[in-house]
Amino acid sequence: MALDSAGVPSIADRLRRLCEAEAARAERHLFRELNPDRLHSPQLSSPPKRFRPASVLIPIIEREGRHTVLLTVRSPTMPSHAGEISFPGGGQRQEESVIETALREAEEEVGLTPDAVDVVGTFAIHYGGLGYAVTPVVGLVTAPPPIIPCPREVDEAFEVPLDHFIDPSSHQVTERQFKDVVYRMYAAPYEGAGPRRNVWGLTAGILHTFMRAWHDRPIGS
Repeated sequence: MALDSAGVPSIADRLRRLCEAEAARAERHLFRELNPDRLHSPQLSSPPKRFRPASVLIPIIEREGRHTVLLTVRSPTMPSHAGEISFPGGGQRQEESVIETALREAEEEVGLTPDAVDVVGTFAIHYGGLGYAVTPVVGLVTAPPPIIPCPREVDEAFEVPLDHFIDPSSHQVTERQFKDVVYRMYAAPYEGAGPRRNVWGLTAGILHTFMRAWHDRPIGS
């Protein structure tokens, strides 16, 4: 294990240990955790026949010893999740691994090339309420290239200090409504120098796992 001059594990080693933590190895049905009386999001008329495999990249950006998490705002013209905050990612092609999918999508969406990403590990599958089975891939970016959002898919890319998302007090459960149905979702809003960032849903649930794994707290403990 690499240590710095103060004997503290390097961020890369810390992230590798995070991916091996019990919280990161547990599959999660995020919507059902908070809505045990419902099998799926009210946005679906019936339960999905099968979950569609997908993966996302959790890019940890390092600049001058400071670490941030890169997130995107989806284009308002996207057919699903328009205008929502998410990680770079998307559906997995048949011939791809989850890591290959996450890296391909990150390059397509924000110009983050695969050779700039040190993949340190993955989390177990996170099942959402809309029928996706998402594998989060954790990547450390120590020499970030220019971030160039693809306007067809991404309206904006922005960074949030890592310290915000590993702080348990940053995480909450909120209520949302679709038509006449009220349901609960994970949320991790951020208010920095710019506009308020309403991080919620699957993205917030993955960040909740990240926080629990960082502190080595199993889910549900």
